[in-house]
Amino acid sequence: MEKLTMLIIAILVAAVIIGASADNTAAAAAAASTNEKEVDGTYKFDNLVAWVQQNGGRVNDHLGITNHQHGNHQVVRGGVALQNIQSGSELLFLPWNIVFGTIHDTPTLPDNKCDVLQSYATEVDAGRASFWYPYLALDTSLSSRVPSVWNDLAIAELQGLPPYGRTAGLTDWYSSNCANDVPFSDLPSSSRQALLAAVTRAAGLRFLPVYDLLNHHNGMLNTECSAVQEGVTLTTTTDIPKGDEIFNSYGGGQVNTVAEIFRKYGFVDEWPQYHSWEQRDEESDGDDDDGGMNTMHFLVLPGQNNVAIYPPPSMLSQIGDNVLDIDYLLAETEKHNQGLSTQQLMHFSKMLADLIATLITTVDEDTVILQQMNDSLRMMILSQDLSGEIEQLIDIISAISYRMQFKQSIRMALDATNQVLSLRNEPGEL
Repeated sequence: MEKLTMLIIAILVAAVIIGASADNTAAAAAAASTNEKEVDGTYKFDNLVAWVQQNGGRVNDHLGITNHQHGNHQVVRGGVALQNIQSGSELLFLPWNIVFGTIHDTPTLPDNKCDVLQSYATEVDAGRASFWYPYLALDTSLSSRVPSVWNDLAIAELQGLPPYGRTAGLTDWYSSNCANDVPFSDLPSSSRQALLAAVTRAAGLRFLPVYDLLNHHNGMLNTECSAVQEGVTLTTTTDIPKGDEIFNSYGGGQVNTVAEIFRKYGFVDEWPQYHSWEQRDEESDGDDDDGGMNTMHFLVLPGQNNVAIYPPPSMLSQIGDNVLDIDYLLAETEKHNQGLSTQQLMHFSKMLADLIATLITTVDEDTVILQQMNDSLRMMILSQDLSGEIEQLIDIISAISYRMQFKQSIRMALDATNQVLSLRNEPGEL
């Protein structure tokens, strides 16, 4: 009970009270849990590094792990440059024999995904007797409050915004394919940890020690990962000054939308943010091939109203692949938006306005609701009412924070679209 109290209080300290980002609760829970475990000296990062080196791997002496301040309030564990690190430096090498999930000393994965997850659960149950214990000791994924583990009350707070309707896909798959239809919430903790670790940490069901302790940021990506016959190598792509955070990428392009990243990992990229969803045009007669459905998508870049409307694949392919050239992307965004027809822009503006009109609450109203939810969480902690409602309340706070960010992005895209339209000499010209 005392440990749970400490964990929740740490979450409160790390959470954003007004305008919180949607990943606060899950990330703060992981950071708090890690710090708590490291007190006894058996879970330290140094032990993992020693284990990697003892088994044929290499870890750069200038790579460390610490807690970082993300945004105004959020505290997250992640990689750090202990000294200046030059571009092109090797940060990490992992031979395949210490990449969990692979077969023997090869990058090959078993055909049966359930076998990998069951093996992971077995190693968790083995505790200190497991060969993988130095790696598993730093796995805090069981405390992750990703949307996959939310109940219906929390999911309803998404107000129909994506990923609404898709949050339970991973846990449902696991229950039906790997657990004889036992509900995910009723499974042993080691089995739940296995799936959550696979969702939040693994790279295609390959578990990469040290690498998966780094945080994702496609806008500030400063490393690249490559796989060869001998193993996996992580290399810097820019000079990294002492004290700066070291980032990797969980993927980019057209697949990893804001909704998909949030569904799988429980956070939203600071930037860039690629939004994409299907939306019905209520004024369509539905006789066309797509039944009146439209793919709405836009890319949010740093700055005021820097939004690429209907961004082309060539622009999206740069995200998560290497260091982003922001000046180039901003210039391309302006040129691309000006190249869209007035008809395209007007339809895009109409569809966003239609979506905004269907939303139950405004951003201002969400701000008040979020304040109330955080006040309720504080009262629950102060009264030491540590019932099962704690996790539900944390999930609700995360959902409200996410929908606020989504609505703010929609409004930004709408403003950017209307700004382009206002500059047209003849608004009716196609």
